Amino acid sequence: AELAPGCGFVADLGDTADAGFGDQRELMSAISGILKGSGLPVYSLIGNHDTSLPKEEICRIMGMPGRYYSVDTPEFLLLFLDANMNSPDAPFPESEIEWSRTYIDPEQLSFIKSALDKSEKPVLVFCHELFVLSDPDAQAHVILNARDAMDIFENSGKVRAVFCGHYHYGDLSVVNGIPYIAFSALCLHEDRTCAVVTAGADGVSVAGYGLQKSFTFPFEL
Repeated sequence: AELAPGCGFVADLGDTADAGFGDQRELMSAISGILKGSGLPVYSLIGNHDTSLPKEEICRIMGMPGRYYSVDTPEFLLLFLDANMNSPDAPFPESEIEWSRTYIDPEQLSFIKSALDKSEKPVLVFCHELFVLSDPDAQAHVILNARDAMDIFENSGKVRAVFCGHYHYGDLSVVNGIPYIAFSALCLHEDRTCAVVTAGADGVSVAGYGLQKSFTFPFEL
């Protein structure tokens, strides 16, 4: 909350509450209350560990309009995506998914393309799982059909940055001019790990706290 003044919204990148630490509904509700205590709009994502609960219930607790959705801001269109499925044909898993085998379903790929085609603004994308990762030994964190979505991002010419979680150590990869940013995780036992992101016409900057690194990336317009 102390970092909130001047920010436009809070993004929760998923893995909000793990059932291994207690009643998942109670934990998720408590964290939702903490996030809303910032006084800012809160936009949440579903993470793989969250899927011990049905996605409909996660959306209800976290105040999400759906498992994926868009938000229109004065400067950007924001896309919040859901890769939490072990088969593109089963977007509503019956139990917690296997973290290393994730997909984006065809319905959602159509949503992404339609949203990008219609948008008159630049676009920022958010997803728990990763589309690309620089560490060759950690590729299990990458969405298996990530290239299907990346092609849509690139062909649109509108995606300015992609923000993800999932890979606890954080990462920055740049593919065809689009920065793919994975943020460091709180579960690495640094309870202040977070970031304040500034996005504008010229680029994106990340002011890191705790284990999160800081950097600036210019847009190639």
